Amino acid sequence: MIQVDNIIVRRLRKLGRCERGGALAELAILVPFFAVMLAIVTEVGRYYQTYDTLTKATRVSARYLSNHSLSNGEINRAVSLAVCGKLSCSGGDELVKGVGGGPSIASTNICIESTANSTITVRIPRTNDCNPIAGAPSGVTPYNYQPLFSLGTLMRVPSFNFALPIAPRTTMFKVSV
Repeated sequence: MIQVDNIIVRRLRKLGRCERGGALAELAILVPFFAVMLAIVTEVGRYYQTYDTLTKATRVSARYLSNHSLSNGEINRAVSLAVCGKLSCSGGDELVKGVGGGPSIASTNICIESTANSTITVRIPRTNDCNPIAGAPSGVTPYNYQPLFSLGTLMRVPSFNFALPIAPRTTMFKVSV
């Protein structure tokens, strides 16, 4: 009996000194954290890229309208510039595509306003507060960012949602034509 106890004690001491598998245990602890961090960095980068793309699109559209008349044809071209980046837009050419079956940017997201002091504002509204000029799309709706990952699920906080509204705006003075 003493010899069996002695063997057990020796093996337990050897096991206590052995460090094999420690790195694997540390990795198992850190992998979920790294996965969430990767998803967050990816989503913040995509959000900024989408915002930057739509900001540039509203800028180009406002610049176009500031140098052209406010006829229906020119307004439609400006809306196409904001949606597709070119003067005529067809399905599938959108600058910002929908993710996972979500909606792409569309003409119903572009608000074109003009003030009495001859400025043109092209924006994507945060709320349904657009007062469009004659000939511009009416019934303008906000555009929400569409995340790739459900960060709330990854962080086990289901109420967290990264589908934030993107609302860039550009205002330019109207040049006499």
